[in-house]
Amino acid sequence: MKSGDRSGFSLVEVAMALGVVSFALLSLVALLPVGIKTNQISAEETRAAYILSTLEADLRNTHPQAKANGTSRLFGLTLPYRMDATGTRLTQNTSVTLNTLSAAYSTGLNEDASTLSYASTSPRPRYQATVLYTQLPAASGQPIHARLIVNWPAVNTTDITKLTSLKSVLGYVEVYVTFPAP
Repeated sequence: MKSGDRSGFSLVEVAMALGVVSFALLSLVALLPVGIKTNQISAEETRAAYILSTLEADLRNTHPQAKANGTSRLFGLTLPYRMDATGTRLTQNTSVTLNTLSAAYSTGLNEDASTLSYASTSPRPRYQATVLYTQLPAASGQPIHARLIVNWPAVNTTDITKLTSLKSVLGYVEVYVTFPAP
């Protein structure tokens, strides 16, 4: 019998097509975890950048009306200035030390940037905001320099290098800022 004008795909052609399609689908499925992880990292970096921006604004905006105890309004971190005893003039906060990491300069934060104690076990702070003063005014009118760091997850440490070590944290963002002197 002669096959004549019959057209169609042979079994070999169908098997080859299925092999190519399955290889393409497996490749796409294998990329999904990478895409999800990249999306998660991007979301964490975006949140940390927002917290960093909020921290800088908190430190800058507290300046004209620094509390008598010399802490920022939103995060409660130590400021390099405070109101004098009369409450009429800003003066340098003499308790501030350079490049020091302690509870006075660092706070734990949750997803919406509200502060949490490191001692709390539920929920643990997701982020950590830290201020490291690198230069205080030696004379009147000189600016104040600071290094602001937001890392995740929060680590309860007094070792500055652990804040930016990817062995200790999953990620971090930082910025150097200059504030006008009081």
